Amino acid sequence: MDKPEVVVRIVSNAYDAYQVESDLLRISKNGAVELEDESGQFTFTEDMVRDLAKDWSRFQGRQRKNTRYTTNIVLSMPAGTEPQALKRASQAFAKRQFGQNYQYVMALHTDTDNPHVQLTVRNLGHDGRRLHMKKGDPQKWRETLVAELERLGIEAKATLRATRGGKDG
Repeated sequence: MDKPEVVVRIVSNAYDAYQVESDLLRISKNGAVELEDESGQFTFTEDMVRDLAKDWSRFQGRQRKNTRYTTNIVLSMPAGTEPQALKRASQAFAKRQFGQNYQYVMALHTDTDNPHVQLTVRNLGHDGRRLHMKKGDPQKWRETLVAELERLGIEAKATLRATRGGKDG
């Protein structure tokens, strides 16, 4: 039997405070789904989500036109995957990938057949440097998520998106 494929995909970016707030409200379903940040703190209410969005948008450092404030990433597994295991693997993935320098929040969604985690990363790091994604990053991220899932005893594979049909990203 084939191992299930992980999906790690950049789905969008926010370029202004309105988009940051809109994205955070969307992934938290207006505060109905808990958001967890890089320090393990939880955000529950719609007002708390709005406050976080304001905080993330306040200081953006030196900016060029079209500066990304945040990047939204989906981490997904096929139906039948235990959602809490995907959440734990996603927490470890985010901490390893972004936790040293970037703020982020994540939300586990189980409202579709495929459990998935919506991860939003603030692109301005604690050190004042911006997060820059390179073309091969999503594949590296898939491999990292697979390693975290396997550490929890869940089989998975990191297929190149081009193999599945589509641009990588």
